[in-house]
Amino acid sequence: MLTEIAGIPSHPLLVHAAVVLLPLAAFALVLAAWWPAARTRLGAGLPVFALVAAVACYLAKESGEKLEQRPSMEGMREQIAGHSTQGTATFLWSLGLLVVAVLVWAGSSPVVASRASGATVLSGRAGTVVLGVVSTVAAAACIWGVIAAGHSGATMVWSGL
Repeated sequence: MLTEIAGIPSHPLLVHAAVVLLPLAAFALVLAAWWPAARTRLGAGLPVFALVAAVACYLAKESGEKLEQRPSMEGMREQIAGHSTQGTATFLWSLGLLVVAVLVWAGSSPVVASRASGATVLSGRAGTVVLGVVSTVAAAACIWGVIAAGHSGATMVWSGL
């Protein structure tokens, strides 16, 4: 795991990718789930984008766990534990977002529909509404996770200034 970039701990640098990409992927998912034209336009790019966001969350989480092991973090264990829990939850929500993004894409993909009978259920009216609601919930959870983890991390870093 990459622990430093140019002598700087990698976590504060990598976390910015997750902070930007996950909310954008969440927004794209909600847009695609509720608006057929967006779903068609985004196509397979939607689950790919969600995958990139989930990888960014994983890298942020893992680099944070490495940073936590540094001796200089010893006096902040309690604060770090809460932040780490929020980061892990955000990563897990990003995986949920990825699964829902794949389902939204599969429900609108003619290639998938021709090979998987379950995909036609996803493209029907009821399937579209269910996926829209699930997409909205997953997106809200991801955005909440980014805000909560980001706030606790920023509070740890900037509270003494």
